[in-house]
Amino acid sequence: MYPDPSVADRLPPHNRDAERSLLGSMLRDNQVIPEAVNLVRAEHFYVFGHQKIFEAITKLNDDDGKPADIVTVAEWLSQAKLMDDVGGHGYLVELFDAAPSAAHYRQYAEIIREKAIVRNLIHACTDLQAEAYNQTQKPKELLDSAERRILEIAEMGITGNTVTLHDALQEAFQRLDQKKLPGHEFSGIKTGFMDLDDLTAGFQKNELIIIAARPSVGKTAFALNIARHVVVEDGLPVLFVSLEQAKVEIADRLLCCQGRVDSHRMRRGHLNSDEVSRMMEASELLGGGAKLFIDDTPGQNMLRIAANARRLKKREDIRLVMIDYLQLIDPDDRRESRQEQVSGISRRLKFLARELKLPVVALAQVNRSSEDRQDHRPRLSDLRESGAIEQDADTVIMLHRPDSAPGQNEGLIEVNVAKQRNGPTGEKSLIYVKEYMRFENFAVEHSSSFGGI
Repeated sequence: MYPDPSVADRLPPHNRDAERSLLGSMLRDNQVIPEAVNLVRAEHFYVFGHQKIFEAITKLNDDDGKPADIVTVAEWLSQAKLMDDVGGHGYLVELFDAAPSAAHYRQYAEIIREKAIVRNLIHACTDLQAEAYNQTQKPKELLDSAERRILEIAEMGITGNTVTLHDALQEAFQRLDQKKLPGHEFSGIKTGFMDLDDLTAGFQKNELIIIAARPSVGKTAFALNIARHVVVEDGLPVLFVSLEQAKVEIADRLLCCQGRVDSHRMRRGHLNSDEVSRMMEASELLGGGAKLFIDDTPGQNMLRIAANARRLKKREDIRLVMIDYLQLIDPDDRRESRQEQVSGISRRLKFLARELKLPVVALAQVNRSSEDRQDHRPRLSDLRESGAIEQDADTVIMLHRPDSAPGQNEGLIEVNVAKQRNGPTGEKSLIYVKEYMRFENFAVEHSSSFGGI
């Protein structure tokens, strides 16, 4: 399909009357200026003169609340040598008369913003079409560029939203009443581990949860155990982004965990009839109604992860996003320092949790500092490559396998909630049955095996 030459002759979508009416409303009633600024920016106006008049009005209003009327705006534009560009003093009078009332300013602003979104979309598509025909970029780079630009345009439609304290309190009490109902004791997504859920009340909406540990402690197994519980026991859809392991390896782990089958025996194909039977039952349960969506595309950046999560949120109403692991996410700008790259990724993960109103769980590596300490326990300061992870995270859970003599405390994993923005911190114990890649609650029957812990 070739470009339509007739499109080039068309004027970009705009509404001159809406632009005039909004500017007139702002001149007539300065009280609407802060609300208008929350809805549109100068570049959203199509007419250049309107952009400069809007800029003059907002600059005057920002400057200690100075009045923005025909006289003061004309003076500001004159000093900036822009009066001829905007049509002179007479045009400012016309704008004032264009809005007999400022009551409908919001509708004018929304029209302006919508037209600006469509114009930007047209410009982006035109540029992308030219780049595609020129073939100066690799297809993957072109797709990434397209997705980034479309996302930037989509964000033009996002405006601030303020509510009164009264409304916020009403919502808080409604949530409190909901928790009193049977089966609603936990406000968030339950992990399946009783002691951990008691401490965190589950994984909460809008929150970024970091699960951190040294390599080979069991981060991926821990995350998959939680994902398995959410999709199988609670029947909630989950997106699992695996940047380290292929989907087949994820499936193998889940089968062993669900069916309690020795993973080493399964890899070698040495399963007895009972183990095969348990594998088949686990497969039917996991593959039947469990909605676990696995994305094992390597080298993904946050733009792609966010776009995929948005699609699944809309189509499948996913309730949890898990990413294994944070430091493997490709940065948008490779020219930045590694610390800046990781800071940007953690910040985008937090924004994604708030945008989709669900918990985002990201696994993370800790550095070797913990190995230099006597107890080898990781701390918040050990989070690798960026202190921004600690800052952006609402909850940080650190896994640690304590040193033990052979036959003692084997399988014990310390789960340390080192940070919880809206709750207590503390340490809990779980049992890691490595051959099944399965975490289990530290029940009373285990305590005698661990010296009465």
